[in-house]
Amino acid sequence: MKFAVIGAGSGGQCMAAHLTYLGHQVTLHDIDEKKISALREKGSVELKNKLTCEVKIDRITTDTAQAVAGADIIMVVTTTDAHAAVAASIAPYIKASQTIILNPGHCGGVLEFKAVLMKNGCAALPKLAECPTLIYGCRQEAVGRIFVTGIKKKVLMAALPSADTAFVLSRINPVYPQFQAAGSVLETSMSVSGCLMHVIPTLMNATRIDSGISFDYYMEGITPHVAELMEYADQERVSVASALGVEVKNLRAWLKDSYNLEPDTLYNMLQANEAYRGARNPKNFDHRFVMEDVTGGFVPLAAFGDICGVDTPVIDLFIRLAALICGKDFRKLGRTAENLGLVGKSAEEVIRLLTE
Repeated sequence: MKFAVIGAGSGGQCMAAHLTYLGHQVTLHDIDEKKISALREKGSVELKNKLTCEVKIDRITTDTAQAVAGADIIMVVTTTDAHAAVAASIAPYIKASQTIILNPGHCGGVLEFKAVLMKNGCAALPKLAECPTLIYGCRQEAVGRIFVTGIKKKVLMAALPSADTAFVLSRINPVYPQFQAAGSVLETSMSVSGCLMHVIPTLMNATRIDSGISFDYYMEGITPHVAELMEYADQERVSVASALGVEVKNLRAWLKDSYNLEPDTLYNMLQANEAYRGARNPKNFDHRFVMEDVTGGFVPLAAFGDICGVDTPVIDLFIRLAALICGKDFRKLGRTAENLGLVGKSAEEVIRLLTE
């Protein structure tokens, strides 16, 4: 098949190289001209560790129209705070015959993406689907050299409307059999877990980050008390999902499914996860662990909580803390009820809208 991979960060480079290795035709796109120039100069993308290959990507470009032209499937692998900009840029060039998958969509991803496509002149909507998390665990050692720490065993996927999920899976499962049907995008939105493991440990290690100390993010940055805060926030997420009629796995169950870890305390499970070992901490707070995961994770979770009458005090606390540290009004920048088109809707109306 012909794939367009939008976003040439570590995840996008990993996906583009893996798809190329599997025999598909791939265009890798990014708006960062410096990064694209460096990739072109290197001439290949190398994957190490859990995936091992070095391949030449068919096309690497900053040209949006060229990137999506003729693609069967468009894999959006940017940070989720860039989704609105991506949707606006590709809207004039999208065909109804194409499929767009958000990797990941986080919370409310497809809902936001669809609204922006329509607002920016997309003549005929494509099939739209999202996953709650990226299938790869990876980090960039250098441009064009990606260290792959793991590939998840199972990743949920849902389309909007839900009736399109089976069709999207029929197209993508021959390539990624790990993708499995979720009941709806409400389930994928409520299944977000990365924000729990990113926002809270990052902000709780503010002193280290401010001091320029390098540390193993998961092994050293998450202590038993930090893990306990993560579990409190996770309980709030599960409660919001339950109020919206969705049963989602808690963080420990998700780690078991994704990495074959045996259930124990969250702290012990994270310490035992070799796929996480060696990941370094953010060097500042202008990092996707805050910018992406507050705007696309905590803010919409709190918004859904408000809609269905479920308090989210720990999530609210970390949204406020992030705002104070970063000097940004995340309540306006993130996926609020207003930005998702949900203002004035009841929980029952939201359920109908996202499960249709």
